[in-house]
Amino acid sequence: MSSKSVDKVSQESPLELYKGDELHPEHNDDYLRENERWATEEDMSLLRHVGDRLPTAAFFVVLTEFCERFTFYGITGPFQNYIQNGYQVPNSNPGAIDGGQHLATGLGNFFQFWCYLTPIFGAVIADQYLGKFKTIVVFTVVYIIGNLILTLTSIPASIHHGGALPGLVVAMIVIGFGTGGIKSNVSPMVAEQYGRYRPFVRKLKNGTEVVVDRELTVQSIFNWFYWAINVG
Repeated sequence: MSSKSVDKVSQESPLELYKGDELHPEHNDDYLRENERWATEEDMSLLRHVGDRLPTAAFFVVLTEFCERFTFYGITGPFQNYIQNGYQVPNSNPGAIDGGQHLATGLGNFFQFWCYLTPIFGAVIADQYLGKFKTIVVFTVVYIIGNLILTLTSIPASIHHGGALPGLVVAMIVIGFGTGGIKSNVSPMVAEQYGRYRPFVRKLKNGTEVVVDRELTVQSIFNWFYWAINVG
């Protein structure tokens, strides 16, 4: 649909919105299944509009985002106490580094800043070199490596030998790269998993015909996507 039509969406009827070639834009990958046909202008005006069944690939992208957010908030939540307090200090909150409040706040702010900066690099790598899928895979591995560094440097032996602070800084940098590569690509990629563009009519089992609308389908995909972010 053209930008001119979008601007008038609140003023025009469905019949006016889908005139001419805009009703059936050219997309070579479009297809029809059994009990489906391309929608006409009359169908667009009279029939109920529904979203399509969500593709399995979209759920995997949503799951990836859920795991990333779950991991991110799971590791950043304890950072303040981990940095600020000492290891096994009586009558104190749990911790490891004993760096005080200033160091804890400073490193926490650095990590947040770093995680909002790295999506720029992730977007450039995806657009210029690897593509979204390979970028997500590569930076998921980077993310896992960062988590392993954080885990191994937070065990008691590492804390006693002074490895907790340098290990945390390295882990923050690596995890920041990982979250940047994922965050910049999952949002556009999840919508790309639905490959049908033209509105079409589907006959339901009860004999009712409905128009399957791409916009409603993509809206449903992003509803699942943002639920995954919030639950994670």
